[in-house]
Amino acid sequence: MLISILGAQFPVSFDVQDNLNHILAILKHSKEYDLIVFPEGCVSGYDTNVSFLEKIDISEVIQALEILRNEAIKRKIHLWVGACLYENEKWFNAALGFTLEGKMNRYNKVNLATHERGVFTFGSELKPFPLEFKDQIVNIGVQLCRDLKYPEQWHWLAINKAQIFLHMNNAKANSSVQKVWKSQLISRATENQRFVVSINTAASHQECPTIVINPKGEILHEIISHEVHYFRLKIDLNLNSDWYIKQSRTDLLDIKYTKK
Repeated sequence: MLISILGAQFPVSFDVQDNLNHILAILKHSKEYDLIVFPEGCVSGYDTNVSFLEKIDISEVIQALEILRNEAIKRKIHLWVGACLYENEKWFNAALGFTLEGKMNRYNKVNLATHERGVFTFGSELKPFPLEFKDQIVNIGVQLCRDLKYPEQWHWLAINKAQIFLHMNNAKANSSVQKVWKSQLISRATENQRFVVSINTAASHQECPTIVINPKGEILHEIISHEVHYFRLKIDLNLNSDWYIKQSRTDLLDIKYTKK
């Protein structure tokens, strides 16, 4: 099965309206049934200095998300964006997926970065999201930034039938670790034999490229830039495999393989 991916990076700011304008401009290039992915925190803004949360107008963020939900319906697309949300006196670092039917899926970051701990609330659920593409269902696994460092989370999503990994990222402080992050993304793709779509914020010192990797570890698209960039790729999910997953030592590890 072929899926059309539209990935996009832009310099995420603390201006919600500016971020929204960037997203809307890129959505003009969308096509029906695109799977569209933007960076972590791309609506609200994001920074390692968590004092930025004090400046967020959460009502403006909610309004922007509603606009994007309507765009997904109007354009018949599956749209994933990132936002910091304040609910019940708790902050969450969330990935939000709007479906072409108007449904909202949500992943709260499970493994918070060190600077996020004590400020954000840990996500408590790890599961794939089923999305409808014409007459077929595709299961999407979503991870945020530092989740990359925990391969067991990706493996868990794969054995629970995730077919594509979306890695939404906002890592822009230290480009010297770029090769490390890239190698880990390649590992996540090859060890699980799944496609990885990783989208970072546009920045001068990206810690991770914006990149798409197939289940063989081959790089299909890569950009390292501080500028706005979007791309479209068609990926063939028939390249996915459970070859390695089915050979896991379940007699040693309490991880069970689920047949399709």
